[in-house]
Amino acid sequence: MSRISAKNPLFILIYLASFLYSFHYALPIYIESSFIKGFLSTEKTIGLIFSIAAVFTAGFTFFFPRILRRFGNYRATLTAMGLEIIALLILAFFTNPAVIISAFILHQTLAAIIFLNFDNFVEAFSVDSATGGIRGLFMTVLNTAFVVAPFLAGLMLSDHDFWKIYLAGAILMAMSFIVIAKNFKNYIDPAYVVPLFKETLSVIKESHDIHSIIYAHFLLAFFYSWMVIYVPLYLNQHIGISMNEILGIITPIALLPFVLFEVILGKIADTKLGEKEILTLGFVIMALSAASLSFVTTASVAVWTALLFITRTGASMVEVTTESYFFKQVNAGDTHLITFMRTMRAVAGILGPLVGFVLLSYLDFNYLFLVLGIIMLTALPYSLTIKDTR
Repeated sequence: MSRISAKNPLFILIYLASFLYSFHYALPIYIESSFIKGFLSTEKTIGLIFSIAAVFTAGFTFFFPRILRRFGNYRATLTAMGLEIIALLILAFFTNPAVIISAFILHQTLAAIIFLNFDNFVEAFSVDSATGGIRGLFMTVLNTAFVVAPFLAGLMLSDHDFWKIYLAGAILMAMSFIVIAKNFKNYIDPAYVVPLFKETLSVIKESHDIHSIIYAHFLLAFFYSWMVIYVPLYLNQHIGISMNEILGIITPIALLPFVLFEVILGKIADTKLGEKEILTLGFVIMALSAASLSFVTTASVAVWTALLFITRTGASMVEVTTESYFFKQVNAGDTHLITFMRTMRAVAGILGPLVGFVLLSYLDFNYLFLVLGIIMLTALPYSLTIKDTR
């Protein structure tokens, strides 16, 4: 398919559908560990459920290029969306633990797959010279929903009636489904490359820049996996901050960097600095601010909001530069490389909760964040040695 301008109505529709998708996913994301805890025997096993979901996600992500080649992105997107609506309705209205846990795993898997579908649409329409700006705008659209959604979830949540949030998520997913179904019937898929896995590994191993940026993407996903699962639990169960304050005040403000900075940083990466400097500074900020969380004991909402705002400032720098740098190296037909990168997101989703589960057997809860900061520092030998794009 020919590349189109970001101002084209079709691009705007992609952004609209992406926003609705992101809103549906962001609405329950910070209550999901608390929701699923109600169907489990101990707090420690929450991470295992997320890891199981990530295993399924990794499997589907690995076969994603074959799915696209067989069915095309349009049909694959609508199928995943339809199943996601059903999963969310089950989470809203069923109470059997086995059914709920199964639907939760399905929901987690489908949400990740639908992101890949949108990822593919955006890459098919992007031009390399504007990749930073386009990716920055795409991530800003997604992240705007993440800023607004927790606040609305906090308003909707009373007496742990999580069903309202999952029902709202199903409605938003249905709206995104309609946008795609009506406007992308004539989408023409690129020629998807589906080489053997060892051939993909060979390409990645031979390119220092590609495997370095994929590792950076993995670390960012690892960071997110811990922040989403463990920060709400820690603040609520250990620090004593209410879920309404976490969802209605702390989270929306803490996520603002993703909306405020990514478009600007993407354009700077395109026209001035390149990605290396922004990427490296982002990891340093993430590492230091995440580690500092281990030593803060106050229940002050203002203090925790400020600290988490700093962690996400670093994360926003890493997010936009990993997206920009990687997609300057590939095109829409390179689904084997794109899928491998996104599989690392799923792998981080497996390893993050598993590592957290193991560490909680030996460490106090607060020291998880010190360990997270140390892990983030392992990015620096890679971020400092990539070949910059400017």
